[in-house]
Amino acid sequence: MKKLLYLLLLITCYACEDVIDLDLNTEEPRVVIEATGIQNQDSDRGIVNARISKTVPYYSENIEYYSDAEINVRVNDSIYQLTFLENSSYFTDTLPMLYDADYELEIIFENETYTSTTQLFKSVPIDYVEQTNNAIDENFISINAYFTDPVEEENFYFFEFYSEEIGVITDSTDDELFNGNQISTFYADEFETGDQITITIQGVSEQFENFYSILSSQVGENGGNPFAANPASVRGNIINENNPENYAFGYFRMSQKYSLVYTVE
Repeated sequence: MKKLLYLLLLITCYACEDVIDLDLNTEEPRVVIEATGIQNQDSDRGIVNARISKTVPYYSENIEYYSDAEINVRVNDSIYQLTFLENSSYFTDTLPMLYDADYELEIIFENETYTSTTQLFKSVPIDYVEQTNNAIDENFISINAYFTDPVEEENFYFFEFYSEEIGVITDSTDDELFNGNQISTFYADEFETGDQITITIQGVSEQFENFYSILSSQVGENGGNPFAANPASVRGNIINENNPENYAFGYFRMSQKYSLVYTVE
């Protein structure tokens, strides 16, 4: 494998002598809104984080987050205002967590109003975590988180694996093939003894699961987190009330979350 890689590098070095400038299509920047509400475990209160940015050119690595927006969430005729924090996001931790209510997001930014409405979607707890050697590569360790899907319910899930060593790994699925059964989600990597991994399972809507799947396919299956880049290529559930044609990218969701921390043995 190393010899093949070396040969490919030599071919690349000697074959690519001309500089090629790609003429990529460009357009005016669009607003990007990322807003997520989370109910931790069985708490009766929740938090909402939101970030506002704009689309950037294809080769740009810098994303600017804006602090001059007004952001509110309305639920049951009560309004909760988000406060801008120094880490580029807006935040509130006072929302009631209700499963029979609409959560209405309103963002006023650059003289335009963006809105979105969603509900809070249930999740399930993690039954247990199992560590196994990976069947494909013996150097990899698989961390398997088992959970039980509710019977006779259509559920959609969003998963996160986080450690300081690998960062955030995300995935999603529906329960079409395992409805009512115990199933596992897993991630494999070259973990070391003592590594701590935070595993979360969040409930999401079918619309968000479709949004995430399309976003992942466009970003590429690189084993990472598609939200680490500006999610500007897929349109979500954000509406521009003043000018619908000048729509925003991004998504607003409310999710119940179960999580635990696993230490690699």
